[in-house]
Amino acid sequence: MTIEDDELIKDFIVESQEHLSDVESQLLTLESQQDGVDVKLVNEVFRAVHSIKGAAGFLHFEVLESLAHRSEEVLNRLRNNEMRPTSLVINTLLGATDRIKRLLDSIETSNQENVAEHIVALEALLNDTGSSTDDAAQESTEPEWESIEPESEEVDAEELDAAELASAEPESHPFRSTQTESAEPFKAAESLHPSLQDVSTSSAAESTIRVDVALLDTLMTRVGELVLARNQILQFAGELSNSDLLRTTQRLNLITTELQEGVMKTRMQPIGNVWSKFPRLVRDLAVICGKEVRIEMRGKETELDKTIIEAIKDPLTHLVRNTVDHGIEKAEVRLANGKPTEGCLTLCAFHEGGQVIIEISDDGSGLNLDRIKSKAVEKGLISQEQAARMQEQEISQLIFLPGF
Repeated sequence: MTIEDDELIKDFIVESQEHLSDVESQLLTLESQQDGVDVKLVNEVFRAVHSIKGAAGFLHFEVLESLAHRSEEVLNRLRNNEMRPTSLVINTLLGATDRIKRLLDSIETSNQENVAEHIVALEALLNDTGSSTDDAAQESTEPEWESIEPESEEVDAEELDAAELASAEPESHPFRSTQTESAEPFKAAESLHPSLQDVSTSSAAESTIRVDVALLDTLMTRVGELVLARNQILQFAGELSNSDLLRTTQRLNLITTELQEGVMKTRMQPIGNVWSKFPRLVRDLAVICGKEVRIEMRGKETELDKTIIEAIKDPLTHLVRNTVDHGIEKAEVRLANGKPTEGCLTLCAFHEGGQVIIEISDDGSGLNLDRIKSKAVEKGLISQEQAARMQEQEISQLIFLPGF
């Protein structure tokens, strides 16, 4: 495999992951809409999946291409109003999205993965003519991605070459064909879907590029050294009575300051990049816990340094999980307490006093201070005597102790 191939694959993986992040949030939005199918939104999802399929075909990732193709067919049914975005349809598409993510990870580690059962699940949607009319049947069925099996050992070749997909072992790459092809797959895909030919490239995509984080770190280091050198020059210029030198150093000071601010901005990312994963997380956890939970996000555009974004990702995820698991009550309990059956988790980010404040709140039952105190004592995090002397605010802070 050449260096050019490695770069192509790396770009393909990054682009596909960006597409999938958008697809996931768009599918959840589609599911939450009650007034019919939003064709524009479905078209956006369709184009993203189509892009993944086309690039996978060009790079000869045949397994990934087949899975994306089946997903594309389901989306095509949705946008043609031949199918409705019921829970079964959205769950199946989300499951396929998860599997595509795993395949992208596997491409980097060169581990073959059989996705025949997931393609079968998509085929079942396409072949079930009643799926577009029988809401009750779909709402009561949840796709089990780890247990779905074909009805027989052999699947109809005209519908799915699952055996061929599962057993293919190309020499150059476990997901790639050994054949050498040109970019014709892209042209063929466009001819199959004429509507895509009229889609213009977004201005946002044209005005942005990807830069390796290591390169940004190097630039930050160089700018830091430049700032130190500037400070030394400013100090020397102030001791000399040379007006030309003073004007030049003042100009250097201005340019260096602007350069420093510009490089620092390149590392800033909106916190929405982290929050984008939470709607899916909350949805899935709510189903598992048998609860009704919606998520509201404010201040998604608030920017933080990339290193801080990475550092707070796991703690934020843990807090969101705990909110759904322990904070928000089940529907019947909420109803008995005079609350709406659907709980609300709110994420809010804003600037205040030179800092970024991130708030996570919910309308659940709140913290059970007695249980927190007894659990901390049970785990040996505090003694019984300490627990007896603690104020309510101190008890609530115990949930942040490592190992609690």
